Amino acid sequence: MGMASGLIAIFAIVAVLMYLNRLPAMVALPLMAVAIAAAARVPWADLAGIIGDGVFYLHKAYATAILGAILAEIVAKTGVAETMIKKAAELGGDRPLVLSLILTGVVALLFTTLGGLGAVIMVATIIFPILLALGVPGLTVGALFLLSMSLGGIFNLTNWQLYKETLGLSASAILSFALPLAGVMAVATAVFAAVQLRPSQLRRYWQNSPRPARPAFAPWYTLATPIVPLLPVLGFGIYNLVARPAGAFEFPITTAMVIGIAYGLLAAPRPAQGRVQLLARSAVDGIGAVAPAVALMLGIGMLIKAVTHPLVLEQVRPLLVAILPGTRLGYVLVFSVLAPLALYRGPLNIWGMGFGLAKMMAAAPALGPAAIMAALFSVGQIQGVCDPTNTHNVWIANYVGVDVQQILRRTMPYVWPAAAMGLVIGALLFLQEARIP
Repeated sequence: MGMASGLIAIFAIVAVLMYLNRLPAMVALPLMAVAIAAAARVPWADLAGIIGDGVFYLHKAYATAILGAILAEIVAKTGVAETMIKKAAELGGDRPLVLSLILTGVVALLFTTLGGLGAVIMVATIIFPILLALGVPGLTVGALFLLSMSLGGIFNLTNWQLYKETLGLSASAILSFALPLAGVMAVATAVFAAVQLRPSQLRRYWQNSPRPARPAFAPWYTLATPIVPLLPVLGFGIYNLVARPAGAFEFPITTAMVIGIAYGLLAAPRPAQGRVQLLARSAVDGIGAVAPAVALMLGIGMLIKAVTHPLVLEQVRPLLVAILPGTRLGYVLVFSVLAPLALYRGPLNIWGMGFGLAKMMAAAPALGPAAIMAALFSVGQIQGVCDPTNTHNVWIANYVGVDVQQILRRTMPYVWPAAAMGLVIGALLFLQEARIP
C-alpha cells in the first residue's frame, strides 16, 4: 500500500498546484504521467513509450475535435447560429421567462455541435444583449447560458469520442445514459429559470440597451446544420438500444462530422469568396480554436498510458479495490460527496486528471466501464457549469460584470443535485443486482 499511497500523493500534489494556478493543466498532466511512471519504477524504455505513444493515444478524439471545430466555424460564418437565436427572440417577444427558456433550448441545440471559447463568445454576444435588455440580471444571464451549454454538451459527439476511446464504450451505451441525464439537466435548468426569473428578481428595462436589429436570416434549410451529424449517430444508437441486433452497427462519429461539414457547405447561401474558400477559412479558424483542447488531450493520453502500465496497476489495484464502492448505494453516495472534485481541474475533472483516474478505476472489479462513464458524465456537469477555471466561465463573468466565483455559488445548488440524480440513474442502469447488499 505504501507505493500506492505515493502514487495517489502525486495526484494530490499536482491537483493542488493546478488549483492554486501554479501549474497549467497542459503542463501538469504530462508531468504527472512521468512522475507516476518514475515512482512506480517503470523502465526507461517503457517511459519513452508512455510519452511517445501517449501523444497518439487519443488520435480519434483529436480528429473529432478538429472536425467539430470546422463544423462550428461553418455554423458561425454562414449565419446559422445568429438566425436561430434571432428567430427565437422574435418568438419569445418581451416575456423574460418564455424568451429565456426558448433561447436556452437554442443554445443547447447549438452546443451539441459547437465548442470552445470562440463559439461561446460568438453565441453569447448575440444572446446576452437580448436578455439584459429585458431586465434579466447579468448573473442570471451568465448562469443560464452555462446551464444550456452543458445540456447541449451531453450530446456533443466530441465528448462521446473521448469516452469511447478511453473506456472502450459503444455509442449505444453512452446514449442510454445521455438521454436520461439530459432530462435531469433540462429539469434543473427549467427550475433555475423559474426561480431566478420571478418578476421580483427582474430589473426595469434598460432604457439605453439597444434592441437588436432584424438580421438578414439564413435560409430555413441551413438551420439543420448543427443537428445533421447527430442524426446518423443517434439514429443507429437508438436502433441498437431498441432492436438489440446481433451485429449492431456503430455509425462512426468522424464520418458524421464530415457529413455535417458537407451539408453546411452545400446548404449555405453561396459565399462571396466561394465554398472552397469558406471551407479553408473554417479549417484554419477551427483548428486554431480547438488547439488548447488538443493540447490537453496530448497530456491526457500520456497520463492514461502511465496509469495503465502494468507496474502502476499492480501497485494501485489493491487500494482501489479497498475504497471503490461496489453497491448501488455506495456508488451514489461516494461519487455524490466527491462530485466537487470535478472543480478546479481536480481528479474527477475530465479535462484534468479524470480520464487517467477512470482508467485506474476500470482496473478494479467493483465498477465496469459504463458505471465509470456515468460517474464522470454526471459530475462533469458540475465542471461544465460551475468551474471557475473554465475560460468560458471567466469570459462570461467579465461580460456580465460579476465575479466568476459568484457563478459557482449561484449554480452549484442546482447542478449538484442534478449530478446526484445522474449517479442514481447510472447505478440503476450499469451496476449489477449482485452488487446490492
